[in-house]
Amino acid sequence: MNTAGSLRYRPSAATKLANFVLASDYVRTNTDLASMESANEAARRAVNAILKHSGVRAPYCKIWELEEPRIFKPLKAQDAIRYQLGLPHPGETFKGISTPSRMLSLRSR
Repeated sequence: MNTAGSLRYRPSAATKLANFVLASDYVRTNTDLASMESANEAARRAVNAILKHSGVRAPYCKIWELEEPRIFKPLKAQDAIRYQLGLPHPGETFKGISTPSRMLSLRSR
């Protein structure tokens, strides 16, 4: 899981060394989330870096921009405010218990 605000610290797939590229879910991508999708995008970026450094004339892998639905904008704004105030995510508060999974574990006792 990535930490909030960590995107700017992540390395890009291409490095200053021509024969060294990075491809993992931690590489800086358009998908700001540690996931299979971001790992896939990082791999495509790494392939593009290899093609560029090697001079091979081959088509580059497509990199898609992330298009977030507009409906998320107010939710992201609310989340940013709650984060700045040190408040938990709304999904993490349930009748004083930190998470629903914690509540389920208490039921099984």
